[in-house]
Amino acid sequence: MKDDPPQLITIEQLSREYDEKYRDLEKLISENGTEDIAPRLMELAERAAARFRYAQGAILSLPGLFEADTGKKLVPFLIELFRTFDEMRILFQSLFENRAQ
Repeated sequence: MKDDPPQLITIEQLSREYDEKYRDLEKLISENGTEDIAPRLMELAERAAARFRYAQGAILSLPGLFEADTGKKLVPFLIELFRTFDEMRILFQSLFENRAQ
């Protein structure tokens, strides 16, 4: 792992974090039951959205992002990432609201 490229190390770390968060959520649901979990899920969703928006703002504030050659190439991918997050957030909100009905 020491000689792995930084991209691979980052992907591996994100994958481990994903697995850990998934296990934590499964544990939370199993310990609290599905009826009592709704407020906690909304709290987690709001916190995740706030962290994402903070990171999004920081990225878009990087000096030269929209001018430098590297930045110009990166911007379309960032926009797609941001759109994808918004789509996931909308889907979560819709599922959550429809579950309540």
